[in-house]
Amino acid sequence: MGRVWHGDVLNAVCKIADGISVTDEAGGHSSIWFRVDRDGGTAWMPGIRVRPEQLDDGLPRCPD
Repeated sequence: MGRVWHGDVLNAVCKIADGISVTDEAGGHSSIWFRVDRDGGTAWMPGIRVRPEQLDDGLPRCPD
C-alpha cells in the first residue's frame, strides 16, 4: 500500500463529480473524486483533500 503525504505532488488524470460523498474530520464534505497517477500506479483521491481553488481545474470527466 502506498502513502501520500501533505505537500506531495500528484498528477490528476480526470475527475468525477458524483461519487460517494466523503466527510473529513472538520465536517467538510465532497462527492468529487480525482484519479491520480503516482509511482507508476493509479489511485483515487477525494476532493475534500484538495484546496477549493483546485476543484475547478478543467480536468475531463473520467470514463465510466
